[in-house]
Amino acid sequence: MKKVLVWDWPVRVMHWLMVILFTGLILTGRADEDYWQWHFYMGYSLSAVIIARLLYGFLGSSFARFKQFLYHPMEVLGYVKTLLIGRGKAYLGHNPVGGIMVLVLLLALSLQWLSGLFTSDDIFWFGPLYGALGEAFNSQMSSLHHLLPDILLILVALHIVAVLYHELRFKERLVAAMVHGRKVIHGQERDTPEQAIKTPRLGVTVSLMVALAWLAWLWSVPI
Repeated sequence: MKKVLVWDWPVRVMHWLMVILFTGLILTGRADEDYWQWHFYMGYSLSAVIIARLLYGFLGSSFARFKQFLYHPMEVLGYVKTLLIGRGKAYLGHNPVGGIMVLVLLLALSLQWLSGLFTSDDIFWFGPLYGALGEAFNSQMSSLHHLLPDILLILVALHIVAVLYHELRFKERLVAAMVHGRKVIHGQERDTPEQAIKTPRLGVTVSLMVALAWLAWLWSVPI
């Protein structure tokens, strides 16, 4: 057994930034108006991180790419069945169920920050795109923005439970792996890399520059 790099530093940094910003958004979103300006700015930051992660899902390292953890539906069902009776196939990267959870979380978070751009408290704070597509659209986005946090909290809870399940039952140190990036390889993993994971400079540069440009535009728009 040996440890190999699976999650390179951009994946780890973006993961923990999303954790911190999402937590802050939940707290400030349910606080009084004194914290709403922070809510907007943390929402802007989260949107930039997600944009960077989406781009890195196409331009990033091997295990960061979406194509690495998009599995055939039959393989997903087979993996679920094996989990119920024992341990399924081993994966260094995201397993079939974990890959789906990543995509669902990214989609839900994207809908959350996108709807926030069209949302207002009708008194002091207005999203940068509020009114751009009419009152009816604003109303729909506002409803979505207030509905999604509860759904996201359920998804996050399921994610945490799944991680703990693998930590306790299968002794997979998933939390530690998302800190230092390395996982133990047993030689039976379905997705064992043929060569060491490398962080592509182009992928990092493009993802970072686009995200920063988006963030700079958001911060330039009055709220």
